[in-house]
Amino acid sequence: MTIIASMSFSNLHPHVKLGILLVFAAVLLDVGNSRAFWALIAPDRLVLSASEYGWLSTAWGLAGLFVVAVVIWVDSRPLHGVMAAGALVLAIGFTLLMTSDRVGLAAVAAFIAGAGGAAVGSLIFNAVAAKGFTRFKGVLIGVISLVWTMRWDAGVSNTWGAGWPIGWYAFSSVLAIGTLLFVFLPHWFAGSDRSGQTFRETVAFPGAKVLIFWVAAVYLVGAMIMAGGTTHLRYIALAMTPGDTALGFGYQVTALVGGIGAFLWGMSADFFPVRRLLIVLAVLSLPAVGCSWLPGGQAAGALLLWLVLGGLISLPWVLMAETFPDNHFGKLALCVTWVGLLGSVLGPIYWGWGFNVWNTGGFFWMVVAEMVVLVVVVACRPRVPRTGI
Repeated sequence: MTIIASMSFSNLHPHVKLGILLVFAAVLLDVGNSRAFWALIAPDRLVLSASEYGWLSTAWGLAGLFVVAVVIWVDSRPLHGVMAAGALVLAIGFTLLMTSDRVGLAAVAAFIAGAGGAAVGSLIFNAVAAKGFTRFKGVLIGVISLVWTMRWDAGVSNTWGAGWPIGWYAFSSVLAIGTLLFVFLPHWFAGSDRSGQTFRETVAFPGAKVLIFWVAAVYLVGAMIMAGGTTHLRYIALAMTPGDTALGFGYQVTALVGGIGAFLWGMSADFFPVRRLLIVLAVLSLPAVGCSWLPGGQAAGALLLWLVLGGLISLPWVLMAETFPDNHFGKLALCVTWVGLLGSVLGPIYWGWGFNVWNTGGFFWMVVAEMVVLVVVVACRPRVPRTGI
């Protein structure tokens, strides 16, 4: 049976092998590279105050800026080397966290881990999917989005926290990622890792800037809707289960439903235009919200809305994969996702303002307004020459 399975795998198309590699590595990464872990990884003798915990978090976050150098690298050079090196650096950071006995050393370790994680983060995985797949990009991006939203770290921390030290589990996970990517990625990645036009030439092409701003606007609106909807659904879950220890399980279920939605919408993008799917998503969100106001329909409405909003996780990435050139995809996608950070901030603010005015009943009208904006932005795609970006 083992021989038959081995022969069957060797006969698979390189795209399928690449997809299996990325999904398996993404699962390991979601388990190993989680900020929820490093508080558990630090030894018991390292007692952190609130401010010290904040310093460690800041060190980790600042190191994430190394992603700028990483995307420049992956747009013009082979991918496997920097990703494997990032996994190794991440493992070194975890080792230092497990052995540090001073806050300063722990902060340095968190910085090292954050820098390594930047080379194997979700942006880099999506870049590999966008650059390495000529067909079925939506399926792969959807599956990877499903992995990112399932919160594997929560289950692993509960399962392994009392047994084998969780730090060693994270260490072995990221080390396995580096090994797998370094050995197999060069053989199965068939996309371009060489530059054609320079970044300045690409952006300077007539109409290119307008198109980039349009994609960023779609991502911004989608991020704002997703952030506002997530805030509302978590508020509802908290109100429904005050002090209930099952609240974490409820979050796990909603995350799973959202991930399934991301996969289904991403898969659909391989058969239907992304713009049309985004408009359909906007239309379907209205009955999903309305279901929450039916007698006894609050839970079903919340899950249905998560299923619909899951499309805002994967569809904008598919849109970027179809729009941006391979040789500068990483840099352009990074700029767009940073714009999306603004939407992630504005969404909860917009929701909080509406909640203060209309309470929870106004969420439906907020969704209506947001979806109208999304449809307008999606419908206003600029026209650019075919030889452009």
